[in-house]
Amino acid sequence: MWVVSGLSGAGKATALAALARSGVETVDNLPAPLLGAFVALRRERVAAVVVDARRAEGVRELDAVDGASVLFLDARDDVLLRRLSESTQPHPVGDVGSLPAAVAAERDLLGGLRSIADVVIDTSDLTPEELGRRVVETIEPPSSPDGRAALICTVSSFGFKYGPPVEADWVVDSRFLRNPFWVPELRPLTGLDPAVHDFVWDQPDAREFVDRLSAVLTWTLERAADAGRTRLHLAVGCTGGRHRSVVLASEIAARLGEEGVATTLRHRDVHRPDPR
Repeated sequence: MWVVSGLSGAGKATALAALARSGVETVDNLPAPLLGAFVALRRERVAAVVVDARRAEGVRELDAVDGASVLFLDARDDVLLRRLSESTQPHPVGDVGSLPAAVAAERDLLGGLRSIADVVIDTSDLTPEELGRRVVETIEPPSSPDGRAALICTVSSFGFKYGPPVEADWVVDSRFLRNPFWVPELRPLTGLDPAVHDFVWDQPDAREFVDRLSAVLTWTLERAADAGRTRLHLAVGCTGGRHRSVVLASEIAARLGEEGVATTLRHRDVHRPDPR
């Protein structure tokens, strides 16, 4: 059982449509006081219910959901404001005044739900297709041969100048390595290009970083699987998310794949234009 919540404009309708297409039982806009009874219903497969600011009664005090996991959809304020300005639907707390004030009020209202969320997805830079796929993978992950939900490790790269991914469980910093950005012929390239890969990977500290991190991550994943967890997200950061972090995230994902770990690799900022 999953409770799906999040801010207006963060993509709840898109998520719910993707879940319905995948065959997940879905209920939209359930009042928070009815949540306990709905979770307690017997069902044969996974279900998802949306609880958000449209029915504010009881939401602010919702600091635990027994028997269910919580998925929270978030986005940067500038993205929310742009999406909401294009919407014809009234904001659920729009009576507070301006649109920025409504976004702030909704963040406060849903703060308890976000604080207990098992998974937070930042939808700021996701297409509707990517968001739908991410939500379905979260709520109905593939099963392992023994029938348990398989543990999936996500390894991502990002740029600290744009902020760490809000959904990451671990955040590690690769900015101690020499930066290809300061090599003129490498600056316009990315960590997906062989020349940048070789520049980073030829540094002994880069290889030791991957060796040490992969070892502790594999150890952690084994114990997380025994504890019933189904996902873990490691985010590797560098300054702009285009060079060092891309190489290291790719190498870590490849190492985990060789060890039989179901791994998803993402590069959040690799295609951002070079501001210089």
